[in-house]
Order: sequence, then C-alpha cells, then structure tokens
Amino acid sequence: MSKLGEYIKSAIKQMKHNGYRTLMTMLGIVIGIAAVIAVVALGNGMKQYVKDQINGIYGNYGVISIDTSKTTDFFTQDDISLLKEELPDIKGASPDYYVGGKVKGPRGTFLASVESGTEVIEYQYSNKIIKGSYFTQQQVESAQRVCVMLQNDAKKLFGTDECLGKEIELLIDGKSANYTVVGIRDNTNEMYDFFTQDMDYSATIEVPYTSFASDYGYDIGKWSQLYLFTDQDVLQQRCDEAQVILTNAHGLRGANAISSYSMADMSDSIDTIMSKASTFLILVAFISLLVGGIGIMNIMLVSVTERTREIGIRKSIGARTGAITMQFLSEAAILTLSGGVLGIILGIVLARVMCKMINMPLFIPPTAIVGAALFSIMVGLVFGLYPARKAAKMKPIDALRV
Repeated sequence: MSKLGEYIKSAIKQMKHNGYRTLMTMLGIVIGIAAVIAVVALGNGMKQYVKDQINGIYGNYGVISIDTSKTTDFFTQDDISLLKEELPDIKGASPDYYVGGKVKGPRGTFLASVESGTEVIEYQYSNKIIKGSYFTQQQVESAQRVCVMLQNDAKKLFGTDECLGKEIELLIDGKSANYTVVGIRDNTNEMYDFFTQDMDYSATIEVPYTSFASDYGYDIGKWSQLYLFTDQDVLQQRCDEAQVILTNAHGLRGANAISSYSMADMSDSIDTIMSKASTFLILVAFISLLVGGIGIMNIMLVSVTERTREIGIRKSIGARTGAITMQFLSEAAILTLSGGVLGIILGIVLARVMCKMINMPLFIPPTAIVGAALFSIMVGLVFGLYPARKAAKMKPIDALRV
C-alpha cells in the first residue's frame, strides 16, 4: 500500500512539473467524459419528456378491435357492461366517434373536431377539467346536448372562458344542433401544439355519443372498436384481459378476430427508439475519449524518452521491472482520472444548462458518473500500458548512455 502511495505522489509530482502539458493532455479526456455525461443526461431527459408528452396527448387508454372480415359480430352495450363487471378496477369502456365539422359561436364559425363517447372519454386526454365538469353517465343515457371544450377554444368562440351554460352550434354533414357548454378542459401540451402549429385552426369539442348519434344519424347499437380506460401501470394487462373476455363472450376463440393494443405500446416503442438514439450519440462521444487516450499514450511515450536516464539509474540500483511499469501506469491513470473528474463536472454543468434551455427534466444516473470515472481510469491503463512496458524493458546500460 505504501508503494502505491509513492507511485501516486510521483505521478502528481510529474503532473505539476509539466503543468501546461498535463492540461493539454487531459483536454481530450475532459471533453470526452463531458460529452458522455451531457449526452446521457440529455438522452434520459428527452426520453422522459417525450414519454410525458405522449401520455399527455393520448392519456391512459387501450383499444379493443373486432375484425368484421372474420366475424359478423360487433361490440355492443352489453360488452361494455361485461368489461365493467369482469374488470372492476377499470375506469370504463366506450365507443369513440371522431368526425370533422364546423362549430359556430358568438365570435364566428370555425373548423371543429368533434369527438363523442360515454362519460369515460374524459380520461382519453390528461389535460384536466378546469371549469365546470365533464358530462355524466345520466347525461349520456338521456342523450343531453352538452359539450366540453378546450380553454383556448372557448376564448376563440366566446372571447372568454367564462362560458358555462352558453350554447354553440355544431354543423356536421349538412346537419346542425345546439349544444350547451358544461365543462372547460385545460389546453393541450407543448408537443401537441408543435405537431399542429402549421395546421388550420380547429376547435376540439367532446359530446355524449348518444346525442351525437341522434342528431347526425349514426348507428349507436354496434361498434367495431371499444376504448378501455384505466391506470397506466395496469393498462397493458387490462387490455390483454379484456381481449380474452370479449373473445370468449363472442365465441371467437381460435378465430383471431379480436385484438388489442394500448398507448403503453407506443410509449415503449418511443422509449426504445430514444434509447437507440442515445446509445449512438454515446458511442460518438466515446470516439473523443479514444482520441484522448491516444494523446495520453503519446505524452507518456514522450515522458519515457525524457526520463530515460532516470529509468536507467533506478534499474541499476535494483528497481524491478514491475515497479517501473506501475510507476508509469499510475501516472497515466492519475492523469486520466483527473481529466475524468473535470469532465464529469463540466458535463453536469453543460447538461444543466442545456436541459434548462430546452425546458427538459435533468436526470443523470449515478451509474453514469461512476462509469465515466472508471472508464477514464481504464483509458489511462490501456493507453499507458505500452509506454510503461517500454520504460520497464529498458536495459540499464542503454538507458545510462543517453
């Protein structure tokens, strides 16, 4: 242990003796480690940001579909009741009609996306009701003409979001009907706004499927799709269970006619894509570490050349080959470790600044910091091995002639 301490002291002494050269040599390691830390932080932050935004757009739901080319069956209200009975922890299930039309308010007539279903389509999007309330099961069953809209849409149609109890006119397929505003949703998130920024303005209106079907002539007795709503952590499991329940209920076992997918699948797919992108960027960052490692090897070779006579004297008085090797390996390891620590600090600072600039969460796993420090030492050992072995194998008589 005392010998190791001597090696470390010798390494620090050499680094101080050649301060400017030491800093220039460490620069490649510093940049490489900083790049790795920053990329890991940005990759993790981006994955979490995209996942949160996707969940914010789509909410917590899955889709159960029946292939009408394989069966004459459709989903009915009985299937919704069955799912509620068999899966009591779900928020509910609903058909989903989504059509384009126009909406007319006091401030003018605009394009509109009209979505209808049961009261549980409230959970299709994560933006909450901020004024009033969502339409209820009783309002759905009695086919009341009520609606919910986004805060921005309320301001566009009425000039204010204080519009509960006021009416709008929905025009779809040449037919029109008046609906009373009972709830205002919070606005959509940044990602949704980004994807729709170049599109023509269109209001988003949500209504009960019963009144919608009655007013615009849609069949509400049978559906080819049902939307299932529950918490994200059990969503995939409940979708799989619902698929089995409905397959058995319709006597379609073996027909492969009923399928399901959840928005958790989309989140997982995006997470996989982002992970691969992050891995690629990390590999690119590691290239700069390799360049820095080559710089370490070159400077250690120069050091061996400069200290040839010192090596010769040490070997002539009995220094062993292993001791010489350890001395130069220690210098290389300390050099790269110092660069690694500086790189970690710089990387954290850069990550904080960049994440703050683009409004993303900052997450740097401890494993990334420990891994970066260990990798920097490994770079020093790998690229310092050749110069160390070259120094250790010198013959004393040849070294003293220099």
